[in-house]
Amino acid sequence: MGKCVKPSDPASIPKFMDPLPKPSVAMPVRHDDYPDGSYYELEMKEGMHRYHKNFPKTKIWGYDGLLPGPTIEASKDKTTYVKYMNNLPDKHFLPLDRTLHSSIDTADVRTVVHLHGANVDWESDGHPEAWYTKNYERTGPTFKRQVHAYTNHQQGATLWYHDHAMSLTRLNVYAGLAGFYLLRDALEDRLGLPSGDYEIPMMIQDRSFNEDGSLFYPDSPPFPVSVRPSITPGVLGDTIAVNGKLWPYLNVEPRKYRFRILNASNRRGYSLRLSNGGTFRQIGTDGGLLEAPVELTSIALLPAERCDVIIDFSTMQGQTITLLNEDPEFELNEHTGVVMQFSVCRPLNDEDNSRVPETLHPDMGLHTEHAHIIRNLPLTATTDEYGRPMLMLNGHMYHDPASEKPSLDSIEIWNFINTTPIQHPIHLHLIQFKVLERRPFNVDVFTNTGEIEWTGPAEPPREYERGWKDVVRADVGMVTSIAMHWKDHVGNYIWHCHFLEHEDHDMMRPIRIIEDAHPVQLPHAVASNQPDSHAKPANKASQNDGMGTESFTGEINAESPLASGEPDRRKCSHEEISKKLKIDCAVPPAPGSKENENPEESGISGRKPSLKRSPCNCRRCRNRRKRKI
Repeated sequence: MGKCVKPSDPASIPKFMDPLPKPSVAMPVRHDDYPDGSYYELEMKEGMHRYHKNFPKTKIWGYDGLLPGPTIEASKDKTTYVKYMNNLPDKHFLPLDRTLHSSIDTADVRTVVHLHGANVDWESDGHPEAWYTKNYERTGPTFKRQVHAYTNHQQGATLWYHDHAMSLTRLNVYAGLAGFYLLRDALEDRLGLPSGDYEIPMMIQDRSFNEDGSLFYPDSPPFPVSVRPSITPGVLGDTIAVNGKLWPYLNVEPRKYRFRILNASNRRGYSLRLSNGGTFRQIGTDGGLLEAPVELTSIALLPAERCDVIIDFSTMQGQTITLLNEDPEFELNEHTGVVMQFSVCRPLNDEDNSRVPETLHPDMGLHTEHAHIIRNLPLTATTDEYGRPMLMLNGHMYHDPASEKPSLDSIEIWNFINTTPIQHPIHLHLIQFKVLERRPFNVDVFTNTGEIEWTGPAEPPREYERGWKDVVRADVGMVTSIAMHWKDHVGNYIWHCHFLEHEDHDMMRPIRIIEDAHPVQLPHAVASNQPDSHAKPANKASQNDGMGTESFTGEINAESPLASGEPDRRKCSHEEISKKLKIDCAVPPAPGSKENENPEESGISGRKPSLKRSPCNCRRCRNRRKRKI
């Protein structure tokens, strides 16, 4: 360890000491059952990783023992087969909470890999209950296959693979189980974008460390709960790592570079800006290339969002530029407000013949007038039996029956009605979607009556999110509308918040895609022969089919308000929930502190804490009270 460097103290860690590494590329292995060059094996195993040149090596779990895992490079329409082998230890080295869904009676170390953003059959999607242990000795209820088949029938894009095991995703990803999957297509090859040494994937993650350099992950939230270890509302690290190095630097030539940027943090968002006021030329989003480049001075990314950008250093020779984080959600400092540094100090190796065409990828768009269903999906906050905040989707917990059942080859519009005090990155498996709009509404009125009362005009998508997306920011006090086309596959998928602590604590729901059950085109609204009893009053919550759905015959716009499905439950909107959800709980306790020496004094005991809050009126809590009577 470097002199005077304490991994638990970010102020003692010098910045820009390590070069930015480029993740290694996975190599196919020969297998008689698969075409040459199409089959890969990645081993999930424990490894030792050096986050900083002055750190000791840190225990991590990685694909092939690496952080990030090896990059898989794939080609459109050419199937890639991957076997992810679980050779991890039998015990987890991060704190397990056995009160979470299915954790009480299953193996402590279980894994399954989700290829995030992939158009893939559900058996290869990485369903959270398709987990498995070492040598497949134990498997989850939806486990179907050892080898994942990725057909790659989609536009070239920056995808990534990561662990998705039920109630363990936050720990397994924090431990290191994540890597890039770069899908390329023929169009990208013809465009002449920067490539080779001038194309660099960047995985941004925040981490905290103990004094000995080991990863720190809190074993309880910073408020009293009656169980320990316990999940927290979110984990924020006090250092920033890019491709596994803390605040690295990259020496560049005065030319164009392509950066595929991924926010792989558990909870933290980033708003990226160049310290010299330079611009990014955005060429892609989660789902691939944009129709045309967009010039931006800042880019915001919540967890799991990606942004494909070009930075042109040709006029910056001799400059040193810092990549800054100005995300406003949490208070930043000189450590969390800095990501990495570029130094334009290398001589130009050869002429820069790369280019950024004015037209990138024709946008086929989505015809929302063909949408069969509009789904109004509240995001709500309540408390669980331990007094911990619990976020929910559409009024249900994960294990409740599927309420979102899209029909194959149908277009739907989903409206995320965020009644919680924080934003959420909502991810849908299988499909890419388009963000339509956001519109502010009166949260109190909706919470109490189920009615939508607009408080402002509709807002168009932000500049950096106008391409195809698989993660959308559901802003506080807004109805966020997206449109998608369910095609190619039927089966069992999921949607969830990509704040990993929220996902593991029931902010995740099943999606069951069923065989085509809709006509190709619906009757026009004016010509509809539906009986009058099916008419829905404007701005009023309506009774629906119990699935949060209703027929839709036109586009949403500022003049035609949404009709909201009546919520299934009374939301528990408490001041204490707001406070708990906004607490930074990932700072390691100081050695010898009261928190370490006497848990009783810090509010942790064997007794359930006495918290002043209104009784929850959800179905689950009502049934629990009835059983006690």
